[in-house]
Amino acid sequence: MKSLIYYGPHDLRYGDSPKPKIRSGEVLLRIKSVGICGTDLHIYNGGMKNLPLPLIMGHEFSGVIEELARDVKNFKVGDRVIAEHVINCGKCSYCLSGKPNLCANSRIIGVHRPGALAEYLAVPADLVYKIPAKLSFEEGAMIEPLSIAYYAVKQARSILGKKVAVIGQGPIGLLLDQILRDAGAEVIGIDIADWRLKLAKKKKWADHTINSSQKTWLKKIQKIAPEGVDTVFEVVGREETAEMAIEIARRDGDVFILGVFESAASLNMMNIVKKELNVFGSWTCAFSFPPSIALAVAKKVDLKSLITNRYDVKDGALAFKESASYKGKRIKTVINF
Repeated sequence: MKSLIYYGPHDLRYGDSPKPKIRSGEVLLRIKSVGICGTDLHIYNGGMKNLPLPLIMGHEFSGVIEELARDVKNFKVGDRVIAEHVINCGKCSYCLSGKPNLCANSRIIGVHRPGALAEYLAVPADLVYKIPAKLSFEEGAMIEPLSIAYYAVKQARSILGKKVAVIGQGPIGLLLDQILRDAGAEVIGIDIADWRLKLAKKKKWADHTINSSQKTWLKKIQKIAPEGVDTVFEVVGREETAEMAIEIARRDGDVFILGVFESAASLNMMNIVKKELNVFGSWTCAFSFPPSIALAVAKKVDLKSLITNRYDVKDGALAFKESASYKGKRIKTVINF
């Protein structure tokens, strides 16, 4: 089968790889659309070590069921589906206590085992969900990042009527904006790219937008929330944005860190202590695919507007090269088969 195969930093080639054979409890998907996310680019740039090379990446995907194992009964050939990307052990204390996203024995599709940037992908059937015809395959590939945003919001103490800041207006941040607005929050979108902020404001995903590269950014936030922001979501993964989240949060406020940090961060811990902040990490998602699908089907979130760049799989190497340059007005890149 044709695949995009990663051999090392910036070495991604379109070529042939063996078609996977399904095992008991698995389904074989014919892939339709795959989103490129920050983890994929982190791998592409050589930021992740000890990978099973050569590797087929891709964990945000949609497709059609091509084949089922005999013991899979709740799907049929031809079903339009998506799937979660983390395979958990189901036996550890975290899996058994309702926190499977914290499983220490998990295996990630597209990282530890072959991913979706190939014509076919074998996945455990218990990770698979049907999507209706009203959702395009491209939108289906967006459910995974939507589920991450949904999971983070679900952990918040209170959203209705609260002032909530989202630091970082990339794909996850813009999805957070939409979910929070739908939940009744007053949303403050923060970024350094004016065009992203203009999009959030134009689409009415954010009530307020602030460019944090401007000297007056803090005064603008203080005008909106004189006592500080009730809840902050950090979605960038940099020391300065984590520090910003702690600075703008009100006393007894909540801070959620979703950003993936490439290096250790040094923070003003006394800001956390003196303000008695509640600081939480939010890692991938758990039990979030069904409600995320429901949000998309009900048009509570606009997924199409986030897809700014499309490539055929044959041009996948170019898609990664251009995505990794971080140039242009690019939000979400999708590769189609």
